[in-house]
Amino acid sequence: MTVGAKSRSRQRRAAWVCTLVLVRHAASEGAGKFVGQTDEPLSGEGRRQLSKLARKLSKFRFDAIFASDLTRAVETARPAAEHQKLTVQKRPGLREMHFGRWQGFSWQQIQRREPRAADLWLKHFPSQSIPGAEKFKQFKRRVKLQLEAIVEANQGRCVLIVTHAGVIRVALGAALGMKDENTFRLAQDHCAVNVVEHFTDGRTVRCVNA
Repeated sequence: MTVGAKSRSRQRRAAWVCTLVLVRHAASEGAGKFVGQTDEPLSGEGRRQLSKLARKLSKFRFDAIFASDLTRAVETARPAAEHQKLTVQKRPGLREMHFGRWQGFSWQQIQRREPRAADLWLKHFPSQSIPGAEKFKQFKRRVKLQLEAIVEANQGRCVLIVTHAGVIRVALGAALGMKDENTFRLAQDHCAVNVVEHFTDGRTVRCVNA
């Protein structure tokens, strides 16, 4: 490494602010549907997924743990909190997007019930809203403000956030400079682990859907 590269590396470390470990909740009773803000508990499969997630998270030492206040996120966060002797701090701002009258239905059911609305949503996302749903622009702003508040309050720390696929896609899309219409191309399996380092001058994505 050259002297200049070493200098840049030191500057980068000095500018480090916060590491966010973003985890999608384990499988819930409503898996396969537009669950949104419906408060579903973990399914039997989801509870079985927690031991594997615990192994993936064992390499991290968290200073704080946050979760959406929905049951499936809190239940997923609880084992890590108990292991590291921390409290799960619930944040409604980390909830999934509200899917309006599509909540509780699978995509196949939606296509049968509202074929025109489904077609328009696919073609014109994110400008085309779901009937009765939270607008994507509002959802994105809610997530942005919540994550910024967590980073600001946890400078120099490593933080676990257990939340939902849409929230994580918004966070990753912002870090990667993606267009909104492309963020849902980011796979987010149940218990997916993603790592984003926040610096004073930007963000670095270290891990996606692990």
